[in-house]
Amino acid sequence: MKRIIITSLIMSCLLLSACTDSTSVGVIGGADGPTNIYVSSENGEAVKKPIRMIKVDGKLYYDSGKVSDMTARCGTLDGELKQVGEEYEIPQNDNECNFEGADGYQNATSITKEIPIDGDWVIFKLFDDSELDMSIFKYCFYLMGKSPNAEKESEIIALTEDINYDYSKHAERLFSSQYNPDGEKYATTFRPYGDYDKWGVTLSSKDITNTGLTILCEQFGGAPTGELRTGEWFSLEVIKDDEWKPVETNPLIDYAWNDVAYGIKSNDITELKVDWEWLYGELPPGFYKLKKEIMDFSAAGDYDKDLYELYFTIE
Repeated sequence: MKRIIITSLIMSCLLLSACTDSTSVGVIGGADGPTNIYVSSENGEAVKKPIRMIKVDGKLYYDSGKVSDMTARCGTLDGELKQVGEEYEIPQNDNECNFEGADGYQNATSITKEIPIDGDWVIFKLFDDSELDMSIFKYCFYLMGKSPNAEKESEIIALTEDINYDYSKHAERLFSSQYNPDGEKYATTFRPYGDYDKWGVTLSSKDITNTGLTILCEQFGGAPTGELRTGEWFSLEVIKDDEWKPVETNPLIDYAWNDVAYGIKSNDITELKVDWEWLYGELPPGFYKLKKEIMDFSAAGDYDKDLYELYFTIE
């Protein structure tokens, strides 16, 4: 049986945006705990600060910086919260948080909880990784910095065992390709923070075989003007001789794509199953790219569309 390895689109994007960083580290945390770190570079200052987090039903959620626009809601909380530990420490038990001012939460979507704080309902977003043992991480930080050749500053949420982890270490890690999905060997994991995509769309995958996979289409943030939709169409490319080349289709098939549309849920994950055996057959080992078109639909004849890519490896 072939062993399947999933390559994260988020990781690929971050690796492409990371370059050699000529930063120098300033004052870092000591025995009494961490201090905010500013790493000077020709592009400005890198920032490190704590991030608000909660733990509910064994899962961690972080302050997304976004406020819910829902006006009609039940006044009853779905669960209580109590502050435990310091603001830079990750909550270890259910119904705990690392900040003041939160009495409880309401369930929102499969990837969000909403918490009333200072008169607003703040959206907390799921931080999850099925490949990692999340219990090994002790500290949580918001990091912002810019590599010399990057187009813009990067913002990330980092979970780590290293209390002195900062943006310079993050940039060094990306540049040297030190990422290891084995949580027992690597002490840090991270996620992009903020709106990296205009429509807030990120593609990842699960259940990969050599005949198909399931796309996890996550929508969070961004600024779509209408309803996000996608159709049946997709295409596959493979790396050959250091170049992306189209995967050959079955020459005996005369095919056309059905004109159907599938809605993409807002602030949630939409699962889309893809079966390519009928068109491409069984894929041999290799590094692949799946292309999928997504549409921002406002009305008939009034829409925008863009092409999204998902990377995966079959060994």
